[in-house]
Amino acid sequence: MILKKIPKRTLPFRFREIKDVWGLLCSGSIEEGNFIKGFEEKFKDFVGAQETIALSSGRFGLYLILKNLGLKQGDGVLLSAYNFRGVPKALLQDGFIPVFVDADKKTYQISPEDIEKRISPNVKAIILTHLFGQPAEIDKIKDIAKRHNLFLIEDAAHSLGSYYQGGHTGTFAHAGFFSFAGSKTLNTSFGGMVVTGDKELACKIREDLNGYDFPTRSRLLKQRITTCIHALLTNRIFYSLTGYPITLLLHAFNKDPLEIYKSLKKKEVSEYKMKFTNLQGLLGLRQMEKLGSLVSQRQRNAQGMFQKLDSAITLQAVPPKCSPNYFMVALKTRNKKEASKKLLRRGIDSNLNYANDCAALYGEEGFPGARFLSDSILTIQLPFHLTEREIEYLACSINEIKEIFV
Repeated sequence: MILKKIPKRTLPFRFREIKDVWGLLCSGSIEEGNFIKGFEEKFKDFVGAQETIALSSGRFGLYLILKNLGLKQGDGVLLSAYNFRGVPKALLQDGFIPVFVDADKKTYQISPEDIEKRISPNVKAIILTHLFGQPAEIDKIKDIAKRHNLFLIEDAAHSLGSYYQGGHTGTFAHAGFFSFAGSKTLNTSFGGMVVTGDKELACKIREDLNGYDFPTRSRLLKQRITTCIHALLTNRIFYSLTGYPITLLLHAFNKDPLEIYKSLKKKEVSEYKMKFTNLQGLLGLRQMEKLGSLVSQRQRNAQGMFQKLDSAITLQAVPPKCSPNYFMVALKTRNKKEASKKLLRRGIDSNLNYANDCAALYGEEGFPGARFLSDSILTIQLPFHLTEREIEYLACSINEIKEIFV
């Protein structure tokens, strides 16, 4: 067994940022300042977008996109039923109606064939989620949106560093949004970015954003301290000595530490609508210095593992000429709880419910692809820094229990 265990989440963190934070606190420019614009420009160059707007979360970005495209409360928005549950939740909270579309059992993404069955006069837009960092079939869905005069929005929250036929995800639609929270490759504790090629839309969103407040200093600093703690807890050495034994113990009682933590939180920070701060802009700028390297490392780790996996194990299908960032490696199982337990005993913690059949969560049925994936898929988030020996161990651990995988 490998000495350093694989945690459920990997958070990038620079301990040198403590000096940066202290410097901004002393200067008094923690909320407003030039780092916001500098970060937007750097991000624009990285993804190849024409317009970039930083704000407090990807969900807030989605709201401003829909609102400024002209959608009204009660308008329907198509999205994959197999999804991160925060997406339909955000739509409902803002007064829009999520209209679920079944998922493809091979790509795990929204099914192009099922989209047209769900279109009605009330539907005004499609959200195209690049789930687990894998690009969805953009061309097919873009064509459907065009034929039915629907707005297309890319949910690129998972896919920073992913490319579709030479272009970065998030830049193909009317607008796209990214997230910088949780275990994302770029983490500013909370935060997000809207990208668009429509200057008029960008102008409307910026004007709308001006009507919102900055987060309080206490909230901003509290969230960054929380991120520091999460980074420490998921540090592989610290996790191996403390978090892993606790996780093993709780799993014996069918409990998951992450799920327990989530249940204690009253409200996600991403649910608040706020401006992006100068402190977050500085953190984002510093992290972008190594963003390309981190994405490349995770891609090499994933591809190295895939080469060693048994051919009977099913992997998420990727459209031609695409380069995923492998934010999550999704594995199809016959019994995901049993697979998760056996992997954990080998030092590998996995996510059982990162994505769900969201239609079923809201009492809707008739989405067999989403139901199948929700019951079958578990995900692993690969650390950025893995040795060849650790990559081989990961593949061998999965191969040893290949009878559980489809």
